[in-house]
Amino acid sequence: MRFKKTPTFEFTDTPRKRAALRRKQRRERDALPLFAEQIAAAQPSEDEEMSRRSDLSHAQEIRWRSDRAAKWRKARRMIDSLPAEDSLAIRRIWDCAPYPADPSRLLSVLHSYSLGKIDLRRPPFPLSKTDAGGARIANLFATPDLFVTVLKARDIAEDPDSYPLAERHAAYHHLQAAASKNKDRKRAMADRVLASDLFLRLGELEDSHA
Repeated sequence: MRFKKTPTFEFTDTPRKRAALRRKQRRERDALPLFAEQIAAAQPSEDEEMSRRSDLSHAQEIRWRSDRAAKWRKARRMIDSLPAEDSLAIRRIWDCAPYPADPSRLLSVLHSYSLGKIDLRRPPFPLSKTDAGGARIANLFATPDLFVTVLKARDIAEDPDSYPLAERHAAYHHLQAAASKNKDRKRAMADRVLASDLFLRLGELEDSHA
């Protein structure tokens, strides 16, 4: 499954931050000139304030990382609880989704699936793998040298287990090409559905041989 590594955020002590702190503290003193000395005595030094901000930033990052990890665990539990076929389809969809590989995005996909808004057989985006940022890498399968007719490709898509893997690859590409050129929208859509189903099946077979 796609996974986006959690970035590291480290607080940096810079001259600009210190200058901004001095201006802030000066405004606080100027706002109540009669109590300027008392206010100044209560104000932290620059080193103390920078140290406090660093500690706060570190604590916030720990909480944020913990929250992300909890979301990943929740999403994986949800996927593992699905029937095997649905679990496999969700994983394939996630690996091809045009979204950043963050746990909140995966939970959103699972929520949409639970509401029936995502058809596992016809997801709302092309089934080609994406990277952790959601950008498409390339066509998952190289165009095969083997040629099959569109009628043969449809037969293969209807019963992929009865045909060799090379013929399934060829059928997938031929159905995609036929759908893009066919002026009959109904037939083109039917071919895209067949190609989509075949793509998921090919992915399952490749995973089982990995």
